Amino acid sequence: MEDADKQVFKLKFWKLTIILNIIIIFVALAIGLYFKAPQPYGPAIAGALILADIPLIWYFRKDYYRTKAWLDVHATPSEKKEDHA
Repeated sequence: MEDADKQVFKLKFWKLTIILNIIIIFVALAIGLYFKAPQPYGPAIAGALILADIPLIWYFRKDYYRTKAWLDVHATPSEKKEDHA
């Protein structure tokens, strides 16, 4: 892989990592606040966090597969063989 392609991949990977971390934090907050927040607010806050997670999960999946396809095109054949071996 060329240096320019490596730089692009680093940015794509960084973006996916940040989005995945946000998804995990929202799920953890939803679970924690469901049980710890006062009773009328806990389930509502947890539901709002889960609803906010749905578009993030959709975007993450779409961008993950796009990045994977990009990597398949830009990786050299020797690097592909090393990954599978």
